[in-house]
Amino acid sequence: MVRRILSVSLLQAARSVALTLFPASFISLFAWATAGSATGNTSDPIRASVWIWLAAHQIPFHLAMGKLSVLPLGAIIFPIWAIRKSFPRVAEAHSKVEGARFFFAIAYALMAMALAFFSKSTTTYPLWYLAPLYAFVISYLATYNFRSDEARHIRFAFHVILIVWGVASLVVMGSMIAHWKVLVDLDTVIGPGIIGGVLFFLVQALYLPNAALLAFSYFIGSGFHLGAGTLISPTHFTLHEIPALPLLSALPTGKHPVLAVGSLSLFVISLVCLLPVLREFNGFKARTFYFFRTSFALLLILALLAFLSSGELLTSAMNPVGIPLLTFIEYFAISLGAIYLLFIALPASHTRFLKSE
Repeated sequence: MVRRILSVSLLQAARSVALTLFPASFISLFAWATAGSATGNTSDPIRASVWIWLAAHQIPFHLAMGKLSVLPLGAIIFPIWAIRKSFPRVAEAHSKVEGARFFFAIAYALMAMALAFFSKSTTTYPLWYLAPLYAFVISYLATYNFRSDEARHIRFAFHVILIVWGVASLVVMGSMIAHWKVLVDLDTVIGPGIIGGVLFFLVQALYLPNAALLAFSYFIGSGFHLGAGTLISPTHFTLHEIPALPLLSALPTGKHPVLAVGSLSLFVISLVCLLPVLREFNGFKARTFYFFRTSFALLLILALLAFLSSGELLTSAMNPVGIPLLTFIEYFAISLGAIYLLFIALPASHTRFLKSE
């Protein structure tokens, strides 16, 4: 029985890898054939396809010039899709879904580590020792059943965050349209050509969720970094040289103190996320338990997103890039604490006071 489970897990994990690795290989070979090569070595595009696959799993890279740990969050949908396509067959072979999920995640993580280790080059190599951790978490979460009744409050909070994230994406795109001339100038500097332009556009599109998270952090007041010694928020604007990326045309051009009012949206978002808990439970103990349970999950999700969208972008001068993690979480924790005080703790103490009289 165990042998069958292991074999099915390995087979379906390999199928998940192939579903995303083969398209990445095609893109890499096509780009290599179009651009040409000084060496004519076909191992270069094959290795590059593995790097694309690893980058979709948010696995950091060491480069000759620095480190690349800010990777496109939008690309993570591809491995999640492949995993969810393959996992049902593993679940059929195992009597317990939790066991099937664990065996599958282990097999997937081991394959990711092997690909990361054997795709190293003299100038570029993925951090192979982190590959199993990232791959295990992604594959495990991708197969988890969040539709269970027990997880309904967490699911609702996550959906609220997704809606806010989507609205932030629209704001970023609106800012890019408003700074259209800057966008065109940045694209002209790069001059990628037709094929390169298409591929470059796809990469920019996959980085849009990263930019949306930065915009979200900007409007709630915690701001974001775009290089060493920088901070961009409504009340602070310290910015040095930036990469010539068209997506960065959405950046604000200075301080906008009036937008600091956006920090009030934190309380609205926190209240909406926890509204089902407040409406469903009346007792103080039940409300407190589910409030803190949902709040902890919410902070964990936000911390994970902030962590993945931040890091170093190719050189030490572009480190840190992304959301100040501790400040971002502190802002949300304060807003959640205020909601708890206003809607649970104070009403409960008021009720006890009236009963005591």
